Amino acid sequence: MTSTTYHLNYYNLIKVTIFFLVIGNLARSVVKTPSAIIELLLLGALLFFAILYAIQNYTITKTSSLIFFIFLFYLLFHIISASIIRPLTLDISFFTALQFNLLEFRLSIISYFIPLIFMPLSHQNILKLEHFFYLLLKFSIAYTIFEQLTSLLGFRGFYEFIYSNSGIVTENQIGVKSLGMYRIWGLIGSPQLLGVFHIMSLFFMLHKHDKFWAKLSFIAVILSTSKTAYLILIGAGFLYLLYKRKYALLFLSSVLFIFLSIFLFNFYYYLIESHSDNFAAFQKFIGSIIGYGLNIMNVEEVSRPDRFITGGPLYKLLIYYQANPLEIFLGKGLTYSFNDNLITASPLADYLYLTSDFYILTFFDQYGAFGTLLLTYIFFIYPLIKLSIENSYLNFIPIIFFVSMFHYPPQISKLMMIIVALPLWHIYLKKYEKKSR
Repeated sequence: MTSTTYHLNYYNLIKVTIFFLVIGNLARSVVKTPSAIIELLLLGALLFFAILYAIQNYTITKTSSLIFFIFLFYLLFHIISASIIRPLTLDISFFTALQFNLLEFRLSIISYFIPLIFMPLSHQNILKLEHFFYLLLKFSIAYTIFEQLTSLLGFRGFYEFIYSNSGIVTENQIGVKSLGMYRIWGLIGSPQLLGVFHIMSLFFMLHKHDKFWAKLSFIAVILSTSKTAYLILIGAGFLYLLYKRKYALLFLSSVLFIFLSIFLFNFYYYLIESHSDNFAAFQKFIGSIIGYGLNIMNVEEVSRPDRFITGGPLYKLLIYYQANPLEIFLGKGLTYSFNDNLITASPLADYLYLTSDFYILTFFDQYGAFGTLLLTYIFFIYPLIKLSIENSYLNFIPIIFFVSMFHYPPQISKLMMIIVALPLWHIYLKKYEKKSR
C-alpha cells in the first residue's frame, strides 16, 4: 500500500491570511459573501493547526499564560452552554440556537483566539512576519491619508460607492464631516475605530524604531476624525511620558490639560447658553463628548429630542441585575452582535446587544463580573505591569484596545485584532517549554 504525505507551509498561510485581512473591506466591496467565507476559512484553518500544535507541544509555565487560556475556555463555555440551555428555556430548536451562537463566534468571539495562530511559528519566522506586517501597516497608514485627502478634493462619492457593497456605509455617514474633514472608513471600515487602529500602528512603528511612519500614523489618527481616538491618544500620551519617566513633563502636561479642558467646556456652555451658532464644529465636538456621558445613563425622549429620560444602557444593567443578582458573576450569556431580521423575529431577540456604543457594558452583560475581570487583567492590568518592567512599545497596544472597548466593539474588526494579537502572543504565549517526545 502506498501513502502520500502532504506538507503545509504554515508561515505562508498566515501571511496570506494577514494580507487578506488588510484588504478585507476592499474585497467585500467587490464580492461580499465570498470574501467573508474566505476570511472565516483562513482564520479557521490557522486556528485548527495552531490548536493541534499547542496540544502536542505547548506547556503552560507561567500564571499569566494560564489566565489567558482560562479566558479563552470561559468564552467557549458560554458558546457551549448557550447552545444547550437556550433550546430548553426558549421555544427554539437546538440547531437554531447553534446557528446563532456560531454566527456570534464568527463575528465576535473568534477574534479573542487569534493570538493562538502565532504559536507554531519559530522565532525566525516571527521576525519575518513582523516585518511583513510592518509593510502592510505602512500601506494602511498611507491609504487612510490618501482617502481623506482625495475625499476633500471631491472624490468622497467614489468611496461611498466603493464601500456600499461591503455593508459598512450607512445613511448617517453619507457626506458627513467632522472638524472640516470627512468621516472616512480606511481599511478598518469604521470611522470610529480607524483612529484607534492608527494609535496602535503608531506604537508598532515606535516598536520598529521608525519615527517617520510613527509621525504619519499620528497624522492618520487626526485625519480619521475619530473623537474616541483623540481622547485615547491623549491618554496614551500621558502613559508614554510615564513610561519614559518624564515626570516633570507629565506633571506640566497634566496641569495644562486640566486647565485647557476647563476653559473649553466653559466656552462650550457659554456658546450654548448664548444660543450662538459660532464655532459649530467645536460645539459638535465637545457636545459629543458630553453626550457620551449623558447617553450611558439616559436616552433621548422621543417626543422631546432636546430632553433626556432615564433608561440608558447602564441604567438597564442596574435594573436587570437588581432583579437577577445571581447572574452578576457569570453574566446573562451570549448577546448577539448582528441585528437583523434573523434575530429580531425570534425569541432570541431579548438577547440582542445591550448597546453598540458602550461595548464594555455589553461584555459585562454577556460574561459577568468573572469574564470582565479576566478581560481587564489580560488587556489592561498585566500589560500595564509589563510596561513598567520591560522595554517594549508593544505593551501599549492591548491597553489601547481595552480602553477603546468603553466605546465601540473593536474585536469585530479582524484587522484590528491582528495588530493586538501579536503583542498578546509576546506577552502570554512567547515563552514556553516543549514536551519531551
